[in-house]
Parts: sequence; structure tokens; C-alpha cells
Amino acid sequence: MKRKVLYAILFVFCIWLALATRSHKAWFPDLVIIYGGDIIWAGMFVFFVRIFFTKTPLWKIAFINYILGILDELSQLNQGSFMLYLRSFKLGRLMLGVGFLWSDIVCYGIGTLIGWCIAVIIEKYLITEKSAIN
Repeated sequence: MKRKVLYAILFVFCIWLALATRSHKAWFPDLVIIYGGDIIWAGMFVFFVRIFFTKTPLWKIAFINYILGILDELSQLNQGSFMLYLRSFKLGRLMLGVGFLWSDIVCYGIGTLIGWCIAVIIEKYLITEKSAIN
């Protein structure tokens, strides 16, 4: 299976799983309901970026992913009218969040680390050298 396809499948799966933690709360324990979505979103973006940047070292993708997560969380401190307008839409709330939480920064770190570990395993053990060139 080609690398980009595998990462795209993981990306779509993570979207489904993260949304499920918010919409099907009966399926998950309380800890997953509270923190799981943010952890999954962070890992999901590692997979998303890897689809387009296959030659970039994974540690750089993970580092940039975490920094962008922190910037996204800090953007929630901005309560300007334009940001409030964007957050009035479901996609805006999902992408930008609605309120700053220190715990989200920790979740982004955990999710990025999990996404990075999965990507390392994929590239080290599941993708052969011949297919890694594609």
C-alpha cells in the first residue's frame, strides 16, 4: 500500500474517531470524552501533513504540528468579532475551538507524540524501502 494512501486512511479514521468521542459519548469512558478528541485531532494532523511532506523528517513534522496546536489554542484567547463569527459555525468550532485550556496543550503534545510514534512504526516496519520511494 502506498504511503500517501495509508496516511490518508489514518487521517480519515482519526476524523471519524475524534467526532465519535464528541457525538457518541456512550461509547467511551469519561476520560476519553474529555481529552480524547484533542489528542486524536493532534495525531490526525501529523498524518495529514505527512501525506504532502513525505520527505520531511518525521520529527520536524511532529515539532511543527505541536507548535501549530499551541498557536491554535492561543488563538482561542482572541475573542474578536471575526473569530467569534468563525466559531459560530460547526467547522469553525471544531477547527479553532471555543475556549483556552491548558489541558488542551498537554493533549496536543500527547496526540502529536502518539501520531509521531505511529508514523515511525509505519515507516520503519510497514513500508519497504522500494515503496517508501513512491
